[in-house]
Amino acid sequence: MRSQQTPSYRQKLWVVFSIVTAASLFPLSYSSPAATAALTQKSKMPQCDKSLWQHVFLPTRLHIVNPCITTTGVIKSINTENDGDFHIGLLADNSSLINQANIKFENGDLVLEVICQNPISRPEVGSVCNNFNHPPISIPPVGSHVAVTGSYVLDTRNNNWAEIHPVASIVRVQ
Repeated sequence: MRSQQTPSYRQKLWVVFSIVTAASLFPLSYSSPAATAALTQKSKMPQCDKSLWQHVFLPTRLHIVNPCITTTGVIKSINTENDGDFHIGLLADNSSLINQANIKFENGDLVLEVICQNPISRPEVGSVCNNFNHPPISIPPVGSHVAVTGSYVLDTRNNNWAEIHPVASIVRVQ
């Protein structure tokens, strides 16, 4: 009889890394049937807004994996950042959207960046949010199940963790 061995932490991370790497070869878009139905009922499916990129601080640090996706998950945290953005932790329904860096540095959450929503207190950000004329995005409270639309990127300044940045819309779903 063969004994079963428990995979090591390194082996588990390799599996996650392999899945994320393989997934990056294909367009990523995931929305649960409930989220799709809710979005369809409210209006047409949300679209990404390319003009948001004009207001992203240091956009060259973001490696675009997919310019526009919609995914769902539960909001775990909401923080105000000194660059004017909201930094939101999302427990993604589609776990293939997170990578090793999300697991290590973001408690396994997908990072959402809602840009130019708060005062800027970080001098290096400069005037990136000047002339930002998009309506504010209403962020549902922690614990809400949401559908999020935006660009799926890897942040090279933050260990290549996965983000939706900039977020174009967040809609609460049941």
